[in-house]
Amino acid sequence: MSDKVLVSALKTVAMSRGTIIVDENLQDLRHYLTNLNIRVRLPPQGMSDKEIAEDYLPNRVFVTNNSKDFLKFAIIYDIGIVATENIKSKNPEDLAEMISDAIIDYSLWGQKSGFILTLMNDGKHQFKALTD
Repeated sequence: MSDKVLVSALKTVAMSRGTIIVDENLQDLRHYLTNLNIRVRLPPQGMSDKEIAEDYLPNRVFVTNNSKDFLKFAIIYDIGIVATENIKSKNPEDLAEMISDAIIDYSLWGQKSGFILTLMNDGKHQFKALTD
């Protein structure tokens, strides 16, 4: 088995264990993330940020294009935020691949408290653990 096939197989196994929440303005990611064996939930449209944070995000990873609106909830509810604001191309297939790779590269499923991972076009993403 080649190294590339092995890495791909490992990514698939790792991804099948997590669920992420995707903000309504990035719902086109759902199909592509699901194809990468990531379970995706979408909050109902029209909910306030506070309702989304309280009802859907505790102890979850949240992918959003509006991270600043959710930072205040991240520590309270142990939310992991994947911020996509800095990504120029919002092509959902490419962005889903970037998110999938970042989940593995930064061991996001294993984080024990709130964090923000800001995705960057050059691949030099910025991870910050959030503590009270």
